[in-house]
Amino acid sequence: MKKSFYLMMVAALAMTFANVSFADDAKDEASDAPKVEKEEPVFNADVPEEGSAEDYFAFIKSAQSQKNLLAKPRPANQKEFRERAVTVLKACNEATNKILAKDSLTKEQTTNAVKAKIEFVRQLARVDSSFQEELASLPQLCKDKGLDALAEELEVYDFVDKFMMALQSGKKDKAKDALYEMIEKGETEGKKITSELADGLEFVLQYAEYALEKDDVAKVYEKVLALFKNADDEEVVRSGKALEGKLRRAQLPGNEMLVGGTFIDDTEYKAEDYAGKTVLIDFWATWCGPCRGEIPNVKKLYGYYHEKGFEIIGISSDRDVETLKKFIEKEEMPWKQMMRDKALVADGQTMGSYYGVTGIPTMILIGPDGKVVTINARGAALKDALESIYGPMPKDEEADDEDEE
Repeated sequence: MKKSFYLMMVAALAMTFANVSFADDAKDEASDAPKVEKEEPVFNADVPEEGSAEDYFAFIKSAQSQKNLLAKPRPANQKEFRERAVTVLKACNEATNKILAKDSLTKEQTTNAVKAKIEFVRQLARVDSSFQEELASLPQLCKDKGLDALAEELEVYDFVDKFMMALQSGKKDKAKDALYEMIEKGETEGKKITSELADGLEFVLQYAEYALEKDDVAKVYEKVLALFKNADDEEVVRSGKALEGKLRRAQLPGNEMLVGGTFIDDTEYKAEDYAGKTVLIDFWATWCGPCRGEIPNVKKLYGYYHEKGFEIIGISSDRDVETLKKFIEKEEMPWKQMMRDKALVADGQTMGSYYGVTGIPTMILIGPDGKVVTINARGAALKDALESIYGPMPKDEEADDEDEE
């Protein structure tokens, strides 16, 4: 999703608000060291009655500065600081109203003012229900100012926000509804699906598997692919082609997976070597923190289940094979590894591109029957899947694990 300068600026300030510490003040007050008197700024959230558009933009920048937010009288705690931040947001929103009331604005000034207002009102609506009505009016404001693309982006943002909030709250049904609303919107637009909606759908699809039942994920990808392929925007069409790989991956559970390529020891992958075994295909890299975080769990499970038929094939995104080899030796990872560009399957495509792997770690588990068990074999999910195939680990093995943690 695209973000304007103003949206990024407000988001950065919000992070600053959340991490301000008041502990150092107490230390300063308790210190016996002589204090150097200096003139401190006084907090100001008073919007000027008159001024140019540039004056009001300057006010917004000044009002949001940390120097102003921490000015005299300095807030005593986080609660007072948050209250001051809300006061600033209200003042900045008022300043955007004064900008937008002017007759001689440039297109850039209008766009920046509307974008800033969108973020101010969105934040205010989260803490003050009286701003909900103004929030609902923002798409129309965009259209009135000739910013149709921004109106579309705002509507899409609201869909995405609704989806993510529902997902984070564990309300899968509501998340699913928001996703299908986005798809329905695209279907009503036919070939004129906008790039903004395409961006939103592409973002949400990263989390679709957490909101949908397994059988529904592939159906959703098929619907979105149909929209992307028929779009007028060439960039959207290209994005659709990239989604084809993700659709293949979404359809893997219960089906066979294409595996092929050359290992870093220069031997070729042979399907017969893995026939009847449970195989973890692990897309990873030595520089990936979450990937490294999976290693202890994978090593433990490999140590116990390998003799029963559990194998692993690592597909590394590292660029330097020597770096990979040194890491493998240091971490004592005994299973076979390929470099990502050497893991080739259909029509010379890499396994990563063929199955739309755009993030790591991605861990896919293939069962003894050659069919994929899960495309999310991380952490406890891998242990659960292996136990369902081979039986549970002995209690003493699990106890050793807990001791190591």
